[in-house]
Amino acid sequence: MHCNSTCYVDDKKLYLSFLLVRLADAIKKLNEGLKSICCQCCQKSLLINTDKTKVLIIGIPQLLLCMPSVSISILGKEITAVPVMWDLGIFIDQYLTYNEHVTQIAAKCLCKLMQINRIKYLLDKTTLLLLMNAFVLCKLYMVLFYCMVYCNTNKSNANKLQLVQNFAAWITLGLRKFDYISQGIRSLKWLSVKERLYLNDAIMMCKCINKSVLDYLAVNFLPPSHIHNRNTRFCNQLDIPR
Repeated sequence: MHCNSTCYVDDKKLYLSFLLVRLADAIKKLNEGLKSICCQCCQKSLLINTDKTKVLIIGIPQLLLCMPSVSISILGKEITAVPVMWDLGIFIDQYLTYNEHVTQIAAKCLCKLMQINRIKYLLDKTTLLLLMNAFVLCKLYMVLFYCMVYCNTNKSNANKLQLVQNFAAWITLGLRKFDYISQGIRSLKWLSVKERLYLNDAIMMCKCINKSVLDYLAVNFLPPSHIHNRNTRFCNQLDIPR
């Protein structure tokens, strides 16, 4: 018996870098590339899901505000650019600030904390810590590592996450409304959001110095001794790019 099966093409991405003055050429190239991909998929019995196809233009706000509306054509369907899209567990916005992702994660963590707060009197401190690590802190630290080390997010997002951590410490320690939360976080041996960001930066710098990252990152952080042979008092310090 012979049967034809059709598979969906999922989680595929096309990246295209262009200047604003070459927007029309970029859209033309993108449409041509999509047309070629559609032809190849039809030949191999692969189906493109147009309902899940998104277009996201990333750039600085000054340029994106001057940009006209952008749309592409795929299988006869017009797809316009979106300001935010969900991709592999992260909300990516057009400015790479991750404001939407931080807001969503903070809301989910607060929802979990409200549920834990209702039953905290039934649990001991050890169990509360396990719940905090499993449902709140793991998501919090993941956001700090991926969305605040490699992007230009703002302090407002860091404050949102710090409020989530403060609430988690308040529930775990059973503090009163006006107790100092910073001392409670230290008693739990948790790093604050600001301290966690410093730790992530220090880890990244250590990897760059020890050549444990890709070359395009490592070459940006070299001591002056790798640049000149003069023996100065700062020869062993890093030469930070301007």
